[in-house]
Amino acid sequence: MREIQTKAQKLRDLKKRLKELEEVKLKEALAKYGQAYQESTSNWNENAAWELADEEVSVLRAMITGIKTEIKNLKHPPSPAPTNDPPSGENSK
Repeated sequence: MREIQTKAQKLRDLKKRLKELEEVKLKEALAKYGQAYQESTSNWNENAAWELADEEVSVLRAMITGIKTEIKNLKHPPSPAPTNDPPSGENSK
């Protein structure tokens, strides 16, 4: 029973973290990204502020993807992979 509570608590914590990342951190990072892009000249690809904002957005998106995967795996644990071992007795000739 303790394992179920732990799993439920972990799901709540992950969902809370996901919400914070998506609704706060990512929005802030995208705002910085947009601001850096607007403030840049035609050499936007050489703009250090834009590059930092772009990297931050990429990191946040990777974190969000990781949390979503973890939530999915907690809700629906992956089944064990089938083995390619032949049943016993087939190769005993």
